[in-house]
Amino acid sequence: MQAIARQPEAYGIIRQNMLLGFALAEALALIGFVVPFVFGT
Repeated sequence: MQAIARQPEAYGIIRQNMLLGFALAEALALIGFVVPFVFGT
C-alpha cells in the first residue's frame, strides 16, 4: 500500500503482486495446517 501511495502510476502491477503474495501466504498456511493430519502417524 505504501508503494502505491508513493508511485500511483504503478498501481496495476503493485496490486497484482500484492494479491499474489496474499494468496501464496494463505495457501501455505492452509497446507501447513492440513499436512500434519494427512501424514500424521
